Amino acid sequence: MKNLFSKYGILENKYLVGAFLIGTILQVGVVMINPVARIFALVPLNATQWFYTISISLVPLLVVEMQKKWNERKFGKIVYRREEKIM
Repeated sequence: MKNLFSKYGILENKYLVGAFLIGTILQVGVVMINPVARIFALVPLNATQWFYTISISLVPLLVVEMQKKWNERKFGKIVYRREEKIM
């Protein structure tokens, strides 16, 4: 797992990591704290709604991966690759 983070530089952008953590904390807080959830009128999702939510959230991932493959075929090389750092 450590190699994954260092290989792709996931944790290098501290502002992005901070924004992700703050956004996650706020979302979990709104859902899990009952008085706040009532303010936003949240209700639990049923199985069909969860299916739609998960399906729709996977669409951008599929589109980006298809675009990468299309660019690889069109340009004959991998367009989106992070360069390795030389230390």
